[in-house]
Amino acid sequence: MAIDPIKKLTIVSPMQCSKRLMRTVSTLGIIDVIDAGEHLEDEVLHMQIKGVSTEDVDEALHKIDTILNLLKTHAPEEQGFFQGLTPVPQLINKAELKEATENYDLDKRFFEASELDETLRRTERTKSDLENRLASLIPYSDLPFDMEDFHRGRNIGLLFGYLPAANLEHLNRTSYPWRNVAWEVVESGSGGGRENTQFPIPASLKNVKDLKNHARVVIAVLKDDMDEVSDGLARLSFINIDLPEFPGTIGDHIQGLQEDLAELSITAQEAIEKVKAIAPDRRTLITLKAFWTANRNQHLAMTKTLGGKWVHLLTGYIRVRDIENLTATFEKEFPASVIILEDPAADENVPVSLSLPPIMRPLSLLVDMFGLPPYRSFDPTPYLHVNFYLFFGICFSDVGYGMMLIITSLYLIKRTRQYEGVADFGRILLMGGISTVIFGALLGSWFGDLYQPKYLGENNLLLRIQSCFAVLDPVSKTIPALLIALFIGVLNQFFGIALKMYGSVREGDWKSAFFDGFFWFLILPGLLMLVSKLFVNTPVPIFRTGLVLFAAGALGLILTQGRGIKNPVGRILGGIVSLYGIMGSYGITAFIGDVLSYCRLLALGLTTSIVGMTFNMLGGLMRDIPYAGPFLFILIIVVGHIFNFVISLLGAFVHSMRLIFVEFFGRFYDAGARPFRPLGFDSPLCAMKKEDM
Repeated sequence: MAIDPIKKLTIVSPMQCSKRLMRTVSTLGIIDVIDAGEHLEDEVLHMQIKGVSTEDVDEALHKIDTILNLLKTHAPEEQGFFQGLTPVPQLINKAELKEATENYDLDKRFFEASELDETLRRTERTKSDLENRLASLIPYSDLPFDMEDFHRGRNIGLLFGYLPAANLEHLNRTSYPWRNVAWEVVESGSGGGRENTQFPIPASLKNVKDLKNHARVVIAVLKDDMDEVSDGLARLSFINIDLPEFPGTIGDHIQGLQEDLAELSITAQEAIEKVKAIAPDRRTLITLKAFWTANRNQHLAMTKTLGGKWVHLLTGYIRVRDIENLTATFEKEFPASVIILEDPAADENVPVSLSLPPIMRPLSLLVDMFGLPPYRSFDPTPYLHVNFYLFFGICFSDVGYGMMLIITSLYLIKRTRQYEGVADFGRILLMGGISTVIFGALLGSWFGDLYQPKYLGENNLLLRIQSCFAVLDPVSKTIPALLIALFIGVLNQFFGIALKMYGSVREGDWKSAFFDGFFWFLILPGLLMLVSKLFVNTPVPIFRTGLVLFAAGALGLILTQGRGIKNPVGRILGGIVSLYGIMGSYGITAFIGDVLSYCRLLALGLTTSIVGMTFNMLGGLMRDIPYAGPFLFILIIVVGHIFNFVISLLGAFVHSMRLIFVEFFGRFYDAGARPFRPLGFDSPLCAMKKEDM
């Protein structure tokens, strides 16, 4: 049985040992603690839920997160290819955990990290300010005059800005107020004619059209005439620039800012080097974070218990296979405690734990993704192995790609053997690779059509092997391949209905098994026999048999699918409507739609083969190019097939999973149970080695 039997658990213990008991429960890691106040009888509800402060734990976690975030920002950990694709927790043992919790000076390291973090933040803010000031000054770095002198005039004011070159002649007018205006074009760089002048454009003026046709000018004006001249310049499209006021030229100030930036960069780099010196502590910090997270969970679990003056109550769920371990531990450490075990009530939301043989366990990942089965239902994992790998193999269906997948999955399993979830995913890919090789051989695809004589020569080894195993070419015989895909879909739908009947029988609901399952086993084959007459010359006995089956199944469904309706007429109408699929357990339209979905098996298989053939053709076209041809042929073949391998692998996995989740699970499976989560050392960052559990 894949779903572990669960018992309801109540532990009654002396109040003085409650904290030590919770530590033991956390260490054992076999009890899913629940709220005692919601599950015990009314007579014990006068007991108070224990309030436990997590302030110390939260403070420790804050310190650890501060250091880890600093390391993540300035000293990121280098990861291998597979670690980047599939993050895995670090594995530790009890000795390493003890060393980290007892001997690591977290407060000292937090103080160092906080100072470094503050230094880096302050340096970054200052650098940002300096860079913004530099960006605003650089367009004027070649101005030769002192900024203090520019702003010092008592009776004369200076204006600096951009004026269209065509309007410069207006400044020479002798009318008021222009007769008291003096001006000069400020050239950029080493001089030269104005028509060849190139000067940096300020960021604030990037949106001004035709700024390249403007001249940079300094205009001297009597302060008494400043308002009139400014109005006149505005009419001439003059763009005034407010220059900063400080001693020296802008170029000198820029040089000083650049020197300050260089010093800040050195300061920041020194701080980063000190951060990198902390990087070796990352493993210990992750271990401590997992420890304190477990400690926090233990504190929170304490709030779910009840405590009186003398007695402490803890409730939860435990797997039957762990009861012996629990009783042995409590007899030794808490002999005064009482353990009460009982079967969960029929309406309880019992957590679910799955146990499967190693060969079946990998595909439980799909069930976890979709949702766990209810406790009193059954685990669908054992029933996925034929259809999932069948779908995957047909969708991928290339011997070369299957061998590539086998090699990749074996490497992944070897590298992640200690990480159960990732290794199981590798085993799914391994079995999928084997299925891909089998169906690739049957459908005659070896890196597309790379076996053809035009690529590898007459009577090559790959061609001889291909011809020995090929049974059907879906490219040239698409209709037979399509019929096979639809036939697989029909069988899978019947398999789903059979599992629905099996689930109903397990629950003792024989009526649902017969009415909602058996009658569909009559009507659907009958429907297929009747429809076949539209495409082939169906023998009369088969057609008549189909008519009888369809009529019997339809009559049974009409009489039973509306059985929840009290009104007899409504019951019959409900049964009729159920044939379509609007109400009831299934429907003819749902059957047709689901079966047609299996056309994707052919579509994905054809896509994998045709794309591979396309890259072979492109490589073949390049092979006859003198000198570079053989190299280009190999390059296109290798790169093209790696690309096709990755894309087709993704498509095969996703679409096979969709056929399971929608077209298969939709027939019989109701998910939604909560997982069994025992209190213990549980963190996505860190995991205890199994031998130390």
